[in-house]
Amino acid sequence: MARWRGRTGAWRLGVAHRSGLALLLFAAVAGALGSLNGLGRVDALIADRLMAWSGRAVPTDIVIVGIDDASLAALGRWPWRRETHARLLDALSAAGPRAIGLDLMFSEPEPAGDAVLAAAMRRNDRVVLPVRMAPLQSGDAMVSLPVPALAAQAAALGHLHLELDDDGVVRTIFLREGFGAVLWDHFTLALLRTAGEALPAPPAAPPAGRPGWWHREQAFRIPYAGPPGHVRRVSYLDVVEGRVAPEALRGAIVLVGATAPGLTDAYPAPVASQDTLMPGVEISAQVLAALRSGRSLRDASPGEAALLTLAALALAVLALRFVRPRWAAATVIALLPLTVLAAWALLQAGVQWQPGAALLGLLLLYPLWAWRRLDVVLAYLAREFDRIRQQLPPHERPRPARSGGDLLDRRMAELSAAALHVRALERQRREALDFLSHDLRAPLSATLALIELQGEASQAAPLPAIQAQMQRALALADGFVQLARAESAQGYRDEPLDLRDVLVEAVDGCWAQAQRQGQRLDSVAPAQECLIRGDHGMLVRALTNLIDNALKHGGAGAVRCRLTSGAPGAGRAGDWRLEVIDGGTPLSAEVAARLFERFQRGASGAPGTGLGLAFVQAVARHHGGQAGWRLAEPAEAQHAAPGNAFFIDLPRG
Repeated sequence: MARWRGRTGAWRLGVAHRSGLALLLFAAVAGALGSLNGLGRVDALIADRLMAWSGRAVPTDIVIVGIDDASLAALGRWPWRRETHARLLDALSAAGPRAIGLDLMFSEPEPAGDAVLAAAMRRNDRVVLPVRMAPLQSGDAMVSLPVPALAAQAAALGHLHLELDDDGVVRTIFLREGFGAVLWDHFTLALLRTAGEALPAPPAAPPAGRPGWWHREQAFRIPYAGPPGHVRRVSYLDVVEGRVAPEALRGAIVLVGATAPGLTDAYPAPVASQDTLMPGVEISAQVLAALRSGRSLRDASPGEAALLTLAALALAVLALRFVRPRWAAATVIALLPLTVLAAWALLQAGVQWQPGAALLGLLLLYPLWAWRRLDVVLAYLAREFDRIRQQLPPHERPRPARSGGDLLDRRMAELSAAALHVRALERQRREALDFLSHDLRAPLSATLALIELQGEASQAAPLPAIQAQMQRALALADGFVQLARAESAQGYRDEPLDLRDVLVEAVDGCWAQAQRQGQRLDSVAPAQECLIRGDHGMLVRALTNLIDNALKHGGAGAVRCRLTSGAPGAGRAGDWRLEVIDGGTPLSAEVAARLFERFQRGASGAPGTGLGLAFVQAVARHHGGQAGWRLAEPAEAQHAAPGNAFFIDLPRG
């Protein structure tokens, strides 16, 4: 047992070692994926939804003057003459905004109109114009500047280039872009500086590089405040026609740009729905609000992303390790929204962690864990089945379940069958203890009492009684030892033998007893060989037990022993049957069935140890056969009335 416990401990240690290595490998892969901080489109969608849930108000002093459908309907087809924009600027100037950003391109000259618009810009003195850029794959870029007359009157110029991700969504801008050392601030930075906002000084210009080579710096991930329409808007037409109160624009930063769906200046944004685009002027307004409030957004570093991923998985592993199995799956499932909530909380703190790797790890961890535990359970059940099976005698070992069906069900069925045999052995052990404590002690105690009487001078020597008690104890002990040997796999030989020899030897051994009792004992066997493989001595003893029982309990008359093959009622077709028939009072089927169990007798107080037929059954089963009883017909018993037939069926060798 200690050796088995040692092997079991080593097996469990090996299982724990392999499970630990598998867990470390899984964690390493998950951490590596997490360090990428994004697994493609799915992670981008998650990040976009989190940003959509992170809405916040935009200050009301940031106002969009939108070129909407109503303005287009009233003022005519786009593009409008520059005199119209001059009227807008004059109307805005009267309201007193701090800065005006015209998100409109004036790259083509319009001599009369340029002079009028330039004069309006000069009167306002706080107008910012855009620089349009289109970087090329060659490293160069196409740049569209305002016409000189207007550029000269602008308070500042700023680029309006938007960075499109692989999925076409605008999530990032660069605060400075240009050629070599010639860089422009972003349009929103130029507006904030024009409005007098205190901003960090721009970094020193980089060394001049290759002429015409495009350069970008200060990437800025846009922390959108809300969906399209989130920033306060007024209509271009309403401003021109004086329907907007000056107080609504006084001290504001105003951005003028296209908001009508028919115009092309609109882009997919994280906070926009699939069928809604965000106007470029509103993207600028949301960037301006973020820069003004000092709000920024950065990607989690590879180390931070890996650590966050591993932390989520560690919580899941702890739950799987220490939480009850029925709650383990629920705990892991609950960690999915909690992980998303953690990503949302980090977003509020300005860190964008894309939790796709953590979510994927959580989704895979429980099935992998369950598969691993199931594999361990199956291996354990198989080992336990084999261990218990090896402890049983060969004829009592349960067979492995047939193939087919669920493997776990088969393993559980095998172990249940083996456990039933183990419980049977425990019952036999208790019966043996009962036997030792009662049946075997009784004659020994009686013997001691008789010996004490022997010591008294007045008592006659009770030697015959002592002899009887000792013979009874010896018979019990011998029967118990023989039964234990028959039930063990160790005491058998395996050799070819002829059952006719077994029959002859058993009959010869009981011949003298039959003669003393005045009974006739005869035998019948086939003329041909009756070959099997087995233990000659054990089979002789088993058949002798049947003959001895017949001589003791079969009443006066003949006891017939015979060896048959394939006869009706002789077990399976082709089996050999050793049979002993007597003319005693027929037994009931219920009583006869119990006689093959330990310590069972035909009737209360009947002579015998109650172990003989149990020995016969053990020997028969070891040889792959079965012992039993049947009612014998009068002709078989050679009596006027039916008798009893006890038999041993054995398969052919």
